[in-house]
Amino acid sequence: MPAENQTVNPTFNIPGSNATAEPAHLFINAGMQGIAFTEWEKTSNTFISVLVYHFAKTLSKTEVAAAIADILNSAEVLQKNFSKTAVTWCFSESVLVPHEYFEKGTRNEMLDLLYGALKDSVVKDELILQHNLHTVYALPAAIENSINKKFPYSLQSHQSSLLINLEGNEKELLYCHFYTDSLTVILRKRGQLQLIQNFEFSTPEDVVYHVLNVCRAFEVDATQTVLTVSGMIDASSNLYNELYKFVAAINFYPLPANFNYADEITHHPAHYFSHLFATAACVL
Repeated sequence: MPAENQTVNPTFNIPGSNATAEPAHLFINAGMQGIAFTEWEKTSNTFISVLVYHFAKTLSKTEVAAAIADILNSAEVLQKNFSKTAVTWCFSESVLVPHEYFEKGTRNEMLDLLYGALKDSVVKDELILQHNLHTVYALPAAIENSINKKFPYSLQSHQSSLLINLEGNEKELLYCHFYTDSLTVILRKRGQLQLIQNFEFSTPEDVVYHVLNVCRAFEVDATQTVLTVSGMIDASSNLYNELYKFVAAINFYPLPANFNYADEITHHPAHYFSHLFATAACVL
């Protein structure tokens, strides 16, 4: 199926309204699994809109790039001026490297070793000064070009650089964010980050395997650990029920309390969008 047919209708479209008519801040989360846009109005400290597209796992990088280019050119909310634009890249090909082991000239080799040769990709790195780490990551050149063409002055970060401080960097944390067929897992143990990694899945059993395997690898007892979740998961789903068998409890990640939200946003389950606002908070 052509990429443009995959993105005619967004999964969520909450247009909102701008009470002050001032240019809003735009936040973009983009990856192979989809692209999301949120607007934040500074004067009222309010997130006023959410626009989310999910992409089928079967789409190639070329098809995802075409879909994103089409969205950028056609989505009505994106055809206006913004006071600031920030992009969070959510592509899986990334690694956190301690500063003492980081060499800019070996970035490509590090990613190639983990993920194989990455064709038609741009390799970037970011220093996370607070943690003395570098995020090294790759993203499809065509997607970067589309977003840079539309928003040439955007601030850009990888999600690993932002999520590292989720819920405070001293807190124990087992967190999963769910897309339709992939998830991002974060594990923090005794105040130390152990892992931020993306996994693909087809069944709830796949998810259970990935979560338990992460816990086993870092000697964490899942049955004594609270799992925090966000994204495409519901308490009535088979996915939730399967996970619940193996962890102490499951908490849904709430909307960050330091913002206001348009009424229509609050009419949806908070955990559907809370990760978007959490990453936005890191770059405000």
